[in-house]
Amino acid sequence: MLKKELHKYLFLIAVLVLSTLLSFAFEQFELRRENILLIYVASIMLIIVETRKVIFGVISTFILVFIFNFFFTEPKYTIIIDDGNYIVTLIIFMIAIFILGTLTTSLRKQIVSSEDNAKKIDLLYRISKELLYASTINDIFKIEIKHLKDNLGRKMLFHFPYQKLTYGDKDIEIEHLSKEINYAIDYQVICGKNQNKYADLTAIIFPIISKKNMSGVLLVDASENVLNRHEVEFIQTTLLQMLTAIEREKISEEQENIRVQMEKERLKSVLLRSISHDLRTPLTTLQTGTSFLYDSFEKIDEKMMRSLLLDINNETSRLAEFVENVLNMTKLQANQLILHPSNELIDDIFNDLYQRLMKRLGEHQLIFEDPNQFDTVYADIPLLIQVFINLIDNALHHTFEDSTIYVSYEKTKTDVIFKIEDNGGGIQKEYIDHIFEDFVGFDFKKGDTNRGIGLGLSICKAIVEAHGGKIKAINNNQNGASFIFNIPLVGGKMS
Repeated sequence: MLKKELHKYLFLIAVLVLSTLLSFAFEQFELRRENILLIYVASIMLIIVETRKVIFGVISTFILVFIFNFFFTEPKYTIIIDDGNYIVTLIIFMIAIFILGTLTTSLRKQIVSSEDNAKKIDLLYRISKELLYASTINDIFKIEIKHLKDNLGRKMLFHFPYQKLTYGDKDIEIEHLSKEINYAIDYQVICGKNQNKYADLTAIIFPIISKKNMSGVLLVDASENVLNRHEVEFIQTTLLQMLTAIEREKISEEQENIRVQMEKERLKSVLLRSISHDLRTPLTTLQTGTSFLYDSFEKIDEKMMRSLLLDINNETSRLAEFVENVLNMTKLQANQLILHPSNELIDDIFNDLYQRLMKRLGEHQLIFEDPNQFDTVYADIPLLIQVFINLIDNALHHTFEDSTIYVSYEKTKTDVIFKIEDNGGGIQKEYIDHIFEDFVGFDFKKGDTNRGIGLGLSICKAIVEAHGGKIKAINNNQNGASFIFNIPLVGGKMS
């Protein structure tokens, strides 16, 4: 500050000396004295513009008037003026200089003010743009604090007592300011240093009241100097921007919560409807079959009895698999599905599958292709078998009665790739991209609308991905569907 003031005084002296030397040159060339006054006018205007203060113009005016009177009016080298016209000229000169200086200073202030306003508008635009992309409340506080500190150079702290949320300079003490903070929130007034209320504080408290149940304050350090009017207005404007961003974020959170709740209700409804469907069919079969056996045990022949017992066995197996799917779904949603991998011969897995499924085939054919009886796979075998059962059972339910289901594999350097294929009509195009989603029921060609809980295929996907593999469904060239998945030779997510 002292260096700047010294520069102004040096500039004043330099201009006065140069203008006086130029005036002597004008006199040597016998130019009229009015030209010397014009030099002085230009010099004084230059001083006012450079120093930005009218007082320097007034001082330089008196000095130049004295120099003009002393060196250039008769009698020279005295302060006496013989010609009254010079007195009038000098008075008018001083008045004109004062008016011009005042106008110049005012214009300069307006220019500076316009530049400041342009910078503030640009800054507010940038803040608004950054707040638009903020995704959390903390991000909003971070952006606001950054810009306020960059432009004001002060410590500051956001404090929302009801939400127990604090962000900013932790060394600003708030423990002993609860009364002042509550007053600012309750009455929505600015408190603190140089304000009407609690003027003895070393901080200024700005209230922040949101329509979305967020009430807090911004504390700005004022221990060294107070905020001026423009700084207070700037803070209030940016806080309004921040409030808009907070309310937008709160509205977004509310909408997301509503969407999640609606989705939960939808899934709950679908789950209950699907469970009731999947339980009712096998339970009806079990109840009807056992009741018929009990009532007609001595009347029916051995062939009929075997057929009824087979139906009961199949439905019991389906019930067991249904319960297993529901349990695995619960574990998957709770991230509690833990794999226990081991090496197993693929041929043994295929033999086990055939024994489990042979009684459900009806008119379907199930063919296992095993190119090498000594190939192994490293996986959680019970879960892998469940994947196969879900996929094959899906094919049994949703293909034509006389369809053939092929199960095969191919071993590469990195994976074992399994295929379950059929020639039973394929999957409709509008369903194929959603077939592995939870609780999806489809109207298949067999007319069995919404058959199944919609968990089997989504659980297959989760189990395969837990092993580090991927699964997909496509329509094949045999007018059927193909389900293809891989199991890496070294398990991806196994633990």
